[in-house]
Parts: sequence; C-alpha cells; structure tokens
Amino acid sequence: MAKKDFGQLANQIVEMVGGKDNIVTAAHCMTRLRITTKDTGLVNLEELKKLGVIGAQMVGDQVQVIIGNDVPDVYEAFLKVTGVAREVAIDENLDGDLGKKKTIKDILGSILPTIVSCVFPILPALCACGMLQAFVMILVNTKILSAGSPTVLTLTWVYNVAFYFLPVLVATAAARRFNVKTAMAVLMACIMIAPDFVALVAAGQGTTIPNPAGPPTVIPGTGNAGFIFGLPIYPATYSNTILPIILCVAIMGVIEKYLNKWVPKAFRFVFVPLIEMLIMLPVGLAIVGPLGARLSILMGNLLTMMFRTLGPLAPTLLTMFMPFIIMTGLHFNLMAVAMAMAGIMQKNVVTHPAFFMTQAAQGAACLAVALKTKNAERRALGLSCAFSDFVPGISEPGMYGITLKYKTPMIASMIGAGVGAFVGGLLNVGTYAGGPPNLFTLPLFINPATGDTTDLRNIIICMGIGIVVTFILTWFLYKDSSADEIDAKG
Repeated sequence: MAKKDFGQLANQIVEMVGGKDNIVTAAHCMTRLRITTKDTGLVNLEELKKLGVIGAQMVGDQVQVIIGNDVPDVYEAFLKVTGVAREVAIDENLDGDLGKKKTIKDILGSILPTIVSCVFPILPALCACGMLQAFVMILVNTKILSAGSPTVLTLTWVYNVAFYFLPVLVATAAARRFNVKTAMAVLMACIMIAPDFVALVAAGQGTTIPNPAGPPTVIPGTGNAGFIFGLPIYPATYSNTILPIILCVAIMGVIEKYLNKWVPKAFRFVFVPLIEMLIMLPVGLAIVGPLGARLSILMGNLLTMMFRTLGPLAPTLLTMFMPFIIMTGLHFNLMAVAMAMAGIMQKNVVTHPAFFMTQAAQGAACLAVALKTKNAERRALGLSCAFSDFVPGISEPGMYGITLKYKTPMIASMIGAGVGAFVGGLLNVGTYAGGPPNLFTLPLFINPATGDTTDLRNIIICMGIGIVVTFILTWFLYKDSSADEIDAKG
C-alpha cells in the first residue's frame, strides 16, 4: 500500500462493515484486520476490496481485511474511530465451538495448526538469525574475514541466540494461543534453559567423548538434574526445542482458567501465579518435559534396529519423518546413536545424510510455493525460506511458515527427501565429521584419510533427486486457494 491516511482508511472500513454499531470486537494478526460483526448482511465485501487493501473475505461472522505490514497502524486508527476495546490476537474459533463435542479426529487435526500458530509469529527472529548465519558463512568462505576474527566470533554467537532461546520466543506466542499470562509462559521457558538448570542437566547427563578409532567414551552422570517435591528431575536439554514449552503452556492455560475461577479475586494477583508455578515446576520438569527425552531413547533403539534390518528403507523412513523429529527437538538426542554407529561403520550414515536431504527438500518445496503463488507476501516468504534452507541450513522458517502450515508442501518434501534418501541408502552415503547441514559443510562427505569424494558426489546426486521430486510434487499439490483459506483461519 502506498503512503496513506490510516484514519481515513479506518473510517472507510467502518462504513463498509455496517458502521460502529455493527462491530462486536476487532483484533489483528500479522497481516489482517479481523472484525467480528453482529450482522454479516450489513458487510459490503466488494466495496471493502476497493479501498486499496490487498483483499477482504468473510470467515463465519468475522470480516478479515488483508492489509499487510501496515495492519498495526490501521488497527490503531480503527480503535480510535470505533472506540472498541483492544484485543490480543487469538484463534478465531476460540469460543465458537464450545458447545460442539470434539472428536478424536478434530483433536488430532488441530495439533499441527496449533504448533504452527505458536511458531509462525516468531519467524522474523528465526529468519533474521538464519540470514545472519548465511552472511557470516559468505564472509568466511570468500575470505573477506577469517573464522577467528572478532567480528565473526561476535556474529556467530549472535545468530545462535534465537535458536538457543527458542523456548522463550515460542512461549510468547503460545501464551496468546492458550490464554496464559505472557510473563508466566516466558518465566516457565526461562526456567527450562536457566544456566543453573543447564549445569545440573549436564551433570546428570554425563559426557560423551567422540573416538574416531572406535565407540565413544562415555563418562556417566548423576542420572538426574535435582529433585522437586521428592520427584527426580530428568536431565533433559530444552534449548532449541519447541514442543516441551508448548505442552507446558497448554497445561498452564488450564491451570490459570481454574485458578481464576476458584481463587477469590482479591487474592488472584499474588496467589494465582504462585500456585501456578508450584504446580508447573514438577509437571514441567519431572513429567511433561522429560517425555521428549524418554521418546528419544525409544527412537534411538528403533533407529538402531531399523538400520540393522531394513537396509536402504531405514534412511528413507528416517529422512521422511525428519521434519517432525526436528520439530520435537529429538534430533539432538539421536547424535549419540549416530556417533556409536559411525564408530562401527567409519562414517555417519544415519543423521547427517538425513539432515542434508531434509534441508534440500524443504528448500525445494518453499521455492516451488514462491514461484507458483500469486500472493506477494507468500512469495517473498517462500524465497527467503528457500534461501535459508539451501545456504545456512536453517529449516525452521520454511517449515513453520510454508511447508507445515500449508500441508501439501510438507507432504511433497517428505516424499522427495525419502526418494533421495533411498538412493543414498543404496549408495551407503555418509559424512566423516560433524557439523551443521548447509551449503558450506558439504565437504563433510569427503573422506579426510584418502581424499575420496565419492560420498560428496553421491550426496549431491541424492539431494538433486530430492529437490526435483519435491519441486514437481509441490507444484502440482500446492493450491493458492487452499493456502488463502489457511491464512484466513489464522
């Protein structure tokens, strides 16, 4: 939108939705002004679309005016014009289905959209750090700056900040999704990555020292990260994770609801947060949080069995479901399994090929969406996410902003990555050192002892296959109309 008078635009929108008396509530998301009306018959949708906005549509009794990056300014002007109360961004059906009994299918179908709604708002931070990482890599690999220069060292720890504090960022969005006080959700996330707790976790986990000549050396830990009310705290690491904090905040939403109902109003300000935290400490640290860690142990055992019995189908299945493994943070826990198997096979054929294939397929899916969509904002997001996948190897922006959100690109990327991984399994492709999966770490597939580049050549072939298959499938499966409906639902 060109430079405009937001007050004038707000007045025009009010007129087109039936006037002030027809407005119940008004809120906004990242790009849309969302107005709930009393009588949808008074809304002139066609005239709304002529106001210089990107678009407008009806979703139930809610008018969604697609404005773009100017929506916060338009919303402020809209509040002044109408006098309606300021609202936080909430799910549009938060109260609409209270009388409807949810089926198992409804519950399962809401899991992925819920996760996306808790991550999508923080994508700018993830994109910023991903782009910064790519910038640093370019500076180092083009010899503009050395890897040990003060500027590179500073930028390196800076671009890791968003991922280390990922639970804190997710907590802010999850708080809105589950109607939890933001400060309490953030506090829970901070507890899970607090330096003192991280030190206790490290002591509880012990240390694993890689050994190129054989199995890694394991120094056993204490087995726990302390106790809370007599319950042992499992030594799980929560930085770079998403699901543990989402689960915790979801439970906090239920706790806050009932505490606000039963605690007298005069005592709520002090006692509701206190009681909530006393409940969440054992629930979060001793029960909910460790679920992921326990699941990772089971997954490690399953992975070992798969690679022993299924041949090339093992890396195929692992790679196809790697986006969901990354989403839960379980990929960090698979490293020990990969290291042990690498000691036997002399190279890592488990996690690294899967990571590289996943990044390539996710990037291809985002690129296909960007080139096919007619939505300018979606195209820009798709291109930046594709770059983030291909160059620095940061998958979160594309996964939560494009593939997981719109579903069909995720299906296409899983199939494409699986096809490439199957070929990789046949070729026994693997890496000879550790490192993040990105464009500049492809030399990890070169055998340092012999200089043999066979694995490097093979992974490039496999990634190429995955990219082509993913791009073609995404091109045919992705529909702009379906994406518009998903965006409209918030």
